[in-house]
Amino acid sequence: MNEVEIQGTVYKIGKLNAFAQMYVLKRAAPVLGKLQGVLGTLQLALDDAKLGDGKDAKLAEVLGSLGATIGELPDESLEYVCNAALDVVDMRQAGGGWAPVRSKGQLMYPEMDLLTMLSLTAHVLKDNLTTFFRALPALQGPGQEPKTT
Repeated sequence: MNEVEIQGTVYKIGKLNAFAQMYVLKRAAPVLGKLQGVLGTLQLALDDAKLGDGKDAKLAEVLGSLGATIGELPDESLEYVCNAALDVVDMRQAGGGWAPVRSKGQLMYPEMDLLTMLSLTAHVLKDNLTTFFRALPALQGPGQEPKTT
């Protein structure tokens, strides 16, 4: 499990089971390529903004791209992906313990903002789907072109 810090709070990114990975991939597939580029740029823009480099315009531009990309997904798909991701995230508590971000279908921290929710979702997708995408070339035989049907 990976730990990430977002806006001063530490989160533990858990593992989606294989079926959850499959369903998330199915719903997010239409935008995964675009999303990967936007999220990488977003992290750089957030780091710059945190350093106070006066690059808020770049952050606004990246957030606009992020909004456009996720806007391509139907609401049900976007909600499914975010909920599945948040189901495997825990938040560090003041006493040092961990508490789930989402439990029994409910967000446990309603004050969580959109940027945090999307950042956590992106971390879950990256940590859980990277192995799948790395394995794709190995599933093809030598000299075979990827099928495009």
